[in-house]
Amino acid sequence: MNNHIILIGFKHVGKSTIGKSLSGELLLPFIDLDREIEARHKEQHGAHISCRELFRQIGSDAFRALEHEVLSDVLARQESSIVSLGGGTPITMLNQELLKGRTILHITSQKESVYERIMLSGKPAFLSPDENTYESFARVWNERMPIYQSLATHTIENNSSPSEIVQKIKQLL
Repeated sequence: MNNHIILIGFKHVGKSTIGKSLSGELLLPFIDLDREIEARHKEQHGAHISCRELFRQIGSDAFRALEHEVLSDVLARQESSIVSLGGGTPITMLNQELLKGRTILHITSQKESVYERIMLSGKPAFLSPDENTYESFARVWNERMPIYQSLATHTIENNSSPSEIVQKIKQLL
């Protein structure tokens, strides 16, 4: 099996930033699953569209199916890499099966800070339009945390600079 290092965690906890830094430090390619999904959609449909908009347009089930297909292809690559997953990627059982037995780093941060960062980009599609925005966020946060924790080889609190986080990760690995 290849030796991918997979970063999971809620949206806007710093997975991509940390992943890119770790990639440079370990001299491994960096793969952002959201960018791979967008590229696959563009390849199949000829137009670039963000994951946020894609989720809105095709719905949760179709998006999760595409996400699973792309994750499966990425993890099947022979070359080891640093792979940053979308916040919702680990929630499906099919993806959890793909992730078993791999090196998985759960990146986390303070809940309120994450909420503030998310809302700077506008309300994401995975939050319910029918409930208070913060309550919807807190519900999704509480649903996902046990999944992240159950999959994680290590949990890393993103509470310092990316270079310091990378040094902590290198020590853990």
